[in-house]
Amino acid sequence: MSGTETLALLCAGCCKYHAPLGSNPEAGKLSRVEVAGLLHGLSAEAVNLALAKYCADEDAERMLIAQVRVWAAGLAVKEQWPIVRGRPTVANMAALAVMKVVRPNRCGTCKGTCYKGARVCPRCNGVGVKRMTGVAIASACYLAQQEFSRSWLQRYEAILHKIMSFDSDVVVYVRKNSRHAEIA
Repeated sequence: MSGTETLALLCAGCCKYHAPLGSNPEAGKLSRVEVAGLLHGLSAEAVNLALAKYCADEDAERMLIAQVRVWAAGLAVKEQWPIVRGRPTVANMAALAVMKVVRPNRCGTCKGTCYKGARVCPRCNGVGVKRMTGVAIASACYLAQQEFSRSWLQRYEAILHKIMSFDSDVVVYVRKNSRHAEIA
């Protein structure tokens, strides 16, 4: 079983088998604190990503967006990105990148399975997600399409790469710890 599947089983409302049965349906579910405890060796950003992506925790998603915005703003200062006052370009790019990783746009045709019947889905070309176009990203960041493609696409991809590295950290950590649990 892969790490993300293990995490999903741990987080997605699985039961505590020792919990007493009663009238409270939430009594047998793992709490946010317990899931965070399972991920105790990860960075705060990686824990927030795991809680947001695999547990649908909106508070963790907001915290992750704030953390990524701070990181992206630091990168913008360090690399001297041309920022226009009043335009939330970097902040919006950070939020869009987080949402792309946490809540990918599932393809409506194949429902994220990548296949329509026995063939590769013609709508998403077997990716399973509907890609957000450069025009949509540029518009959300208050940039012209040409300006985004020329100067900001690589910056957006750097932010996206950072978030994906948090996701990778979670997967590696859970796989490693699930192997230790299987051995014990």
